[in-house]
Amino acid sequence: MNPARVTLPSEPISLRESTPPGIFSGLIGGVMMAAVAVFFALLQGNPWRPMKLVAATILGEEALAGPGFQFGPVFAGLLIHLIMSVAWGVFFVWLGGYLNYGAAMAWGVIFSLSIWVIMQFGILPVINPWLAAAPPIPFALAHIAFGLSLGAYPRFLKEAVVEIPAVRRKAA
Repeated sequence: MNPARVTLPSEPISLRESTPPGIFSGLIGGVMMAAVAVFFALLQGNPWRPMKLVAATILGEEALAGPGFQFGPVFAGLLIHLIMSVAWGVFFVWLGGYLNYGAAMAWGVIFSLSIWVIMQFGILPVINPWLAAAPPIPFALAHIAFGLSLGAYPRFLKEAVVEIPAVRRKAA
């Protein structure tokens, strides 16, 4: 008797199928990225600064005006951050398709560091110079945490197709 084989579909994953695992892994990645950013900001004495820096994309310099916690900028920054995390998560799952955990995590780190390079040196200086001026190493480490978390998406995909070969009996 042959053992059961697990086979993954060879066709690309559809956007519809990639949305739920992308949402879950994007949210997890966004929370992990925020936790790393807040940790580094806490070392500098202002744990709310990362969310305020993100909010400055829309609110401008006013988001950074007051010290400490301010509901508006912190909420806006968290909302923007989580929406972008979910969008990147869905895109990553759709792009990655049916990968195993190791490959998904490796590609997640490469994907997230690519996002970091493009954002840090291309987009942020134009749309959010305050975030672009933040120290790049903690920002890169936060992106690595995001990428590792994105790599958990195979856990949220539908179960793989399982082939169980028919048992054949010899005639006696």
